[in-house]
Amino acid sequence: MLALDRYESLVELASAVASGAVLAETLHLVAHHAAAGLGASRCDLYDYQDRIDELVVAASYRPPGLGLDSSGWIGTAYDAENWPELDDCAAAGRAAVLYRDDPDLSPEQAAVLDDAGEVAAASAPLVYEGRVLGVIDVGSSAAGLRWSETDLRFLLAAAAVAAVAVVLARTQASLAEQVITDDLTGLYNLRHFMERLRREVAVARRYGHDLSLVLIDVDGFRLFNQTFGRARGDAALVEVAGILREVTRTDVDIVARYGRDEFLIVLPETRANDPEPITASRVATRIHERVDAHRFESEPGQRDVALTTSIGIAGIGLGGYSAEELLSCAEKAAYLAKHEGRDRIVTFGA
Repeated sequence: MLALDRYESLVELASAVASGAVLAETLHLVAHHAAAGLGASRCDLYDYQDRIDELVVAASYRPPGLGLDSSGWIGTAYDAENWPELDDCAAAGRAAVLYRDDPDLSPEQAAVLDDAGEVAAASAPLVYEGRVLGVIDVGSSAAGLRWSETDLRFLLAAAAVAAVAVVLARTQASLAEQVITDDLTGLYNLRHFMERLRREVAVARRYGHDLSLVLIDVDGFRLFNQTFGRARGDAALVEVAGILREVTRTDVDIVARYGRDEFLIVLPETRANDPEPITASRVATRIHERVDAHRFESEPGQRDVALTTSIGIAGIGLGGYSAEELLSCAEKAAYLAKHEGRDRIVTFGA
């Protein structure tokens, strides 16, 4: 590829990053241009998980003429130890080149090239502020191919663009998460929760689906906070939030913090009180029992305090037909649970 073509490639990649394009699309574009710029028969981009030494395919490009769809590989994770040349690239943070006819090539490196049917491969780290975020790896089956220093600088430039794209995407995701989550527990905040609840109610009503809302009030929390201090109180709320995550369906249910010591859960496709295996009353019972059995810290390392919960449940129809009506009915049920002596579950209208 001519120097002008490479320059135009990098400009296009930089423009994609600056425009805020979807990360997957930007990385695919990087892989495409890297393969074309180096005359390679493939290009793969990996997200490097340094904590567990794992490489996850983030983008993969094969020229259309090969008739090979590599999109299904996205998200595939590999133990970096099984890919020594890529592992070394990520660990050392420097580019590496392999040629099949190199007499100094190790048997392991030769096997990697032979398995891929390639005579040359090159990899470069995605580095941002000294940290390796991933690896870009190209390979070619063209006999006699040799990449120049200019070629490798182009690969490093493409890797740098990819690194910036990854950092920007992660930063944007982090900011978006902060907007919708509670600072202490990491659960959804009330504003985002109500938006989600309204959408779920609309879907449930349109298609005639079940939906339940559960309100959990931690009994005696104000006294706990006054007795053991705010730090211990905050820690207790974080632990309750952890229990809620454990007993709910991660990809289905919606869990939020509601006020200082209250929490809310939306349970789509779930009846409030029914003999079916998955019902709001059963979920509430699991929460109630788990919190009852848990012991909270009165001071660091000393778990000797029990807390209970008063839980209110409302369901579509049984507790209204709007988000606001469901919330009001769940609050009334929780209030009744408190009024009847706390440490219990009440379903509105049951």
